[in-house]
Amino acid sequence: MSERVLGSVERDAIERARLGEIARRRADYQRLEQVAALEELQVAEVTGDRSTGRLLEELWRIGAVEAKRLVAEAADLCPRRSLIGEALPARLPATAAAAKGGQLGPAHIAIIRTTMRRLDRVEGLPLEEWIEAERRLADDATRLGPKGLQAVADRLLAHLDPDGEEPPEENAGCDDELLFTRRRNGVLHFRGRMSDPVDAEAFQTVIDDLAAPCGPDDTRELALRRIEGLKDLVGAARRPGGVAADTDRPADTDRPADEHGAADESDEADGSEALIPAPRQSEPTSTGRRVERPGRALLTITIDHRWLRGALTERGGYGVLESGVRVHPGTVRRWACDAEIVPVVLGSKSEPLDVGRLQRTAPDAIRRALNLRDGGCAFPGCTRPPRRCQAHHVQEWLDHGDTALENMCLLCRYHHQVIHHGHWTIQMINGLPWFTPPWIIDPERQPRPGGRPRVPT
Repeated sequence: MSERVLGSVERDAIERARLGEIARRRADYQRLEQVAALEELQVAEVTGDRSTGRLLEELWRIGAVEAKRLVAEAADLCPRRSLIGEALPARLPATAAAAKGGQLGPAHIAIIRTTMRRLDRVEGLPLEEWIEAERRLADDATRLGPKGLQAVADRLLAHLDPDGEEPPEENAGCDDELLFTRRRNGVLHFRGRMSDPVDAEAFQTVIDDLAAPCGPDDTRELALRRIEGLKDLVGAARRPGGVAADTDRPADTDRPADEHGAADESDEADGSEALIPAPRQSEPTSTGRRVERPGRALLTITIDHRWLRGALTERGGYGVLESGVRVHPGTVRRWACDAEIVPVVLGSKSEPLDVGRLQRTAPDAIRRALNLRDGGCAFPGCTRPPRRCQAHHVQEWLDHGDTALENMCLLCRYHHQVIHHGHWTIQMINGLPWFTPPWIIDPERQPRPGGRPRVPT
């Protein structure tokens, strides 16, 4: 519904729904306060129950899992007392304040608690950084949904615990499998597992690229488009010159690879780089039409240049796939040995990141820079990767907006439509997109940062 057609009845309904949810969340926190009081007074010992959780099961007629969760949440979000009776604040004070004010739902609280427990296990993490991380998560949770908050949490973990995954062992992938079941009617059912994050990312990227809609009239469901894309991939493999065309071909021999891969050919540089294979030619779809995907990579890994070259710091390093999965630098270097590398450094003077009014569509250099800067759909809380996004002009092209990095951001198809409907507005602040919500989302209409979640450096 467009904001311009909302009448007083609709506005009242929206406001009642907003206030009702706030009241429910406040009641949830009051429930935690009641649990904390039972725990502090050790009522379970008086009633003969094994624990406060067991008491709650009988008192509120709830399951053991829910009772255990409530006790754990109360321990994190409610004020405490020391062994000598001294009053102490909640273990997660910023989260507690937001929850008490009715700003957080159960999913928000679960994400914050899980993230902070992981940070508890990071050796050498300064207390100040731990406190700031909890404050940042609680603050972002008041503006983001669970998926968006999880993206922020993942980014914080990558920043504060950058050891990454261990290099794959020799038997890595031994649990991988692909199973087929052929029915009597000829229908094929299959399921599988792929444990290597780089292989999994490449597989999903290829299938999703081939599953892209053929145009605005393509109404097929995503699942159908994916299986059609897989059939296209099999067909390409069986054509002359394809990998399945000649089953008698000699096995590919192992090739020696430099430990540092293609990175040794680059000059020293600071900052992060995106390893992007050269853009492919547009691919035929099952309908015979070609879908243009300018500047989209087969696989993108973002990694600090020093980590790529092998100069690991004491706390390690990592590469980040589009999906947010972290991989060890050794894995990135091995992958780089077999890839066509297009390094992207934001701010590089050699990159044409502003073509003005010469063309409407974003050239490859701008598209790659957008992929790296926004990390996917820039709309707050959206987690769709760059390959599912379009380059949007903040100041519309028809309104004399330039095709430049400072005037563009990535938006998925859905949020592109949302922006064009006029509910939300975008403005660029310090080179980054900020989104102002309509009053039905935020009565005060405070701008929200968009793009890749950022952490203090």
